[in-house]
Amino acid sequence: MKIGDRAQRNGVSRRLLRYYEEQGLLRPVRLPNGYREYGEPDVAAVRHIRAMLAAGLPTAVIARLLDCVHDDGDRIVPTAWPGMVSNLRR
Repeated sequence: MKIGDRAQRNGVSRRLLRYYEEQGLLRPVRLPNGYREYGEPDVAAVRHIRAMLAAGLPTAVIARLLDCVHDDGDRIVPTAWPGMVSNLRR
């Protein structure tokens, strides 16, 4: 899915998706023509990013925690990993 379609599906702007990519939060596949190709995991990632931003976490922290959360129905649930709590406290 191209950036415009992904932005519309997630309810965010194209610019915001590019910003998330610059911050290392999204890693879309680059096609030979330079277009970004977003997959289904990117939908969840944007939802997780938005939730963590709403909770007051900065993007630098979100980048470290993004792979440690998953969906459980309508909720975002952390996956325990060593150091997660101490990392959040810092």
